Amino acid sequence: MLENFIQLKMLSGSSCSASWAIPSSIRKFIECYFSRPFPSQCISLRFYDITGRQFNGGNAHYYQEIIVRDNQSHWVFKGLKKNRSYCAEVGIKFSENYFFPLLRSNVVPFVDQDAYETLNEQAQLDWSNQVSTYTFYGSGGRGESFIFAYKHSESIFGQINGRNLHKKYRNGCLPNGEKRKILLLSWEYPPHIVGGLSRHVHGLAESLTFFGYEVHVITAETDQHLHDESIQGLYIHRVTPLNEHDHHFISWIGGLNIAMIHKALELNTISSFCLIHAHDWLVGACGIVLQDVLQVPLIATIHATEYGRSNGIHTELQKFIHLKEQQLIHFAETVIVCSEYMKNELYQAFVIQNGKKIAIIPNGVHKLKPANSYNNLLSGMPLQVKKRFIFSIGRIVKEKGFDILIHAAHKMRSQFPDIYFIIAGNGPLLTDYKRMVKELALQDRVFFIGFVNDEQRMALLSKCELAVFPSRYEPFGIVALEAMQAGKPTIVANTGGLKGIVQHMQSGMFMSAGSSESFIEQASFLLKNKYASEQMGRAGKERVESLFGWDRIAEETKKIYEETI
Repeated sequence: MLENFIQLKMLSGSSCSASWAIPSSIRKFIECYFSRPFPSQCISLRFYDITGRQFNGGNAHYYQEIIVRDNQSHWVFKGLKKNRSYCAEVGIKFSENYFFPLLRSNVVPFVDQDAYETLNEQAQLDWSNQVSTYTFYGSGGRGESFIFAYKHSESIFGQINGRNLHKKYRNGCLPNGEKRKILLLSWEYPPHIVGGLSRHVHGLAESLTFFGYEVHVITAETDQHLHDESIQGLYIHRVTPLNEHDHHFISWIGGLNIAMIHKALELNTISSFCLIHAHDWLVGACGIVLQDVLQVPLIATIHATEYGRSNGIHTELQKFIHLKEQQLIHFAETVIVCSEYMKNELYQAFVIQNGKKIAIIPNGVHKLKPANSYNNLLSGMPLQVKKRFIFSIGRIVKEKGFDILIHAAHKMRSQFPDIYFIIAGNGPLLTDYKRMVKELALQDRVFFIGFVNDEQRMALLSKCELAVFPSRYEPFGIVALEAMQAGKPTIVANTGGLKGIVQHMQSGMFMSAGSSESFIEQASFLLKNKYASEQMGRAGKERVESLFGWDRIAEETKKIYEETI
């Protein structure tokens, strides 16, 4: 636990001692994630008055700060008031206004939890609407400059570059009858769903248990206040970073990685892991540190790249993410991607070592569960009587291409007066797209309905005339699989991993990426040819169920695990 490395002890009614030791795992993480030698950091000790409050890192009455000298591990605070409660944190002082906590102490004197007043004025972080499954849109948030002020050296691997982490793993053999224990790292996991990554890790984790693994997932705690869960060999562990109210997304992710490292080390004392599987750069530094500390192999799945999302690397924020992706690829024993397109993108965007294994394993979908009542699920939805709707869903960002559908709706209104669009999802461009709909007087033709849960998504798919996914960039496209699995004729952009899902005019249709005219051409064919549309829907469903079931995908992943172990 975090507090094991820093302790407060009352010496008298007016003085308190603080003792701490920053573990090697955290030192390695700082060097890995921030690309800065740990001895060069400015370490400080903060001492907080938290009387009557459930401390969240930012709601103390006041604090004292001490700059820590090299190898210093003890301090005494004097002049304390009676009937007050205190705690302390050790962290890095990146700038005059930015403190990054590493360790948090116990509370002294201990106060009953029931007596705490919970103050949580920052219910929603100011970066929360700008984040997507794999990246961040916009600036880094308040205090942005601290993380980019440091100029990366030519080595993107900081002080861990050159270490031979891959060669001396401890023996992965287990006694007869004992299950192998796999550790999955993912920053999102249901019910925390930002995008397709969450569903992918959920599907993989559940399916791996049927192949005899004991699977542990470490992920971020959600506002639903779920902590640990266990279901038939699958264990979910949710953690909260010490800097849980950080207004800088990159820093918040760093704090999450530290919390994940501590949880993994705690779990490893009970469950000796034989392999780590990290999903994308957001948990990459955690995976690299655990690979070194636990001496077990690391597998990485790269679901998408910053280079592909942004059509190049243009900003300091994009550069940081790109370097974290390169770092994870470098240290992973095997890299998994979801399509041939993504494999080619890795070779185009990164330096790939000779002999590095890159495996292609597609995403998958679970078998459909019939909804109890579609009418109840669709209550409040903008459904129109005696009209047909086209459905789409995804993160509301530029690369998903929803602006193409807005322009298409404007052009189709006279030819297809009975057609309207329902688009589900949240994202940074939602307000802009709603404004565009209003400016084109399409309020009765295009509806952005925000986030929908899994059952609502399947209910909408069951009722729609067809589904469309007009992405400009798409490594794979799980939602396209779900639409096809629902038996709906599906139009996808002829780009990225989507090209490997659909067979044009057989199991679906291609449109040219970025072209509203191309979408209208494909949609017009389906809207005018009911028989062909139904045939295509059936063929798409058969294709998904034969090629993209989770059992098959988990079996392919198991092969990679066994080869690596």
